[in-house]
Amino acid sequence: MPTEMALKGTHERVLSLLERAGCLEPGVEVLDLGAGQGAFSARLVGAGVSVSACDVITDQFEVDGVQCRQIEDSGALPYESSRFDLVVALEVVEHAAGHDRFFAEVARVLKPGGRLLFTTPNILSLKSRMLFLLTGTFYSFGPLEPFTSDPISQHIAPFNINRYTWMLSQFGLHIETVETDKYQTTSLLLSFLAPLVWLATRIVYGNDRHARDQNAPVTLFGRGLQVLARKGQSAS
Repeated sequence: MPTEMALKGTHERVLSLLERAGCLEPGVEVLDLGAGQGAFSARLVGAGVSVSACDVITDQFEVDGVQCRQIEDSGALPYESSRFDLVVALEVVEHAAGHDRFFAEVARVLKPGGRLLFTTPNILSLKSRMLFLLTGTFYSFGPLEPFTSDPISQHIAPFNINRYTWMLSQFGLHIETVETDKYQTTSLLLSFLAPLVWLATRIVYGNDRHARDQNAPVTLFGRGLQVLARKGQSAS
């Protein structure tokens, strides 16, 4: 098996979410975006769906029978529009500087009604908030070295759920569900802060649902986020 690049347990939880959402039916066309060596592509093949793979580097891909094509320098995906029922991007978006280009291309290659599943470190956890308070950096997003560009290993885009919700909406996608790969022990130990977070949010933003989403249990206590979004039926 190719080496898994995601955190332990991520692949199993993502497969479970996709199965429960009905995304892995026979005949479904799936794009594994940022496929790496192909560990999740192999799992998708095992689930019985049709799999294509894409990455900025393709020579490390190791799954027989699955073609891995290279993302163009411009960020364009080498596929025709409305090709896929599902795009999966595991631990990718935190490496991408141009989220508008990334999500625009995902929306383009998705069929109307198609879905995007992406995972990313959760900067909204209580652990991450405390880390930012004390150090000025979020969980999983350390200081960046100037004049260095390493899109494979650098985490450069610490976005929260509201930012993702807004960005996806610009390209005709809406979030259906948000889950986590696991609940962090450190964040659970800080759970005594949750009532203060909820109270402060209510005072500042009232009953705004987008503010509430920032402080749901999955975001306050989860380690990584698993976001499932759908493209509108009328979107082109």
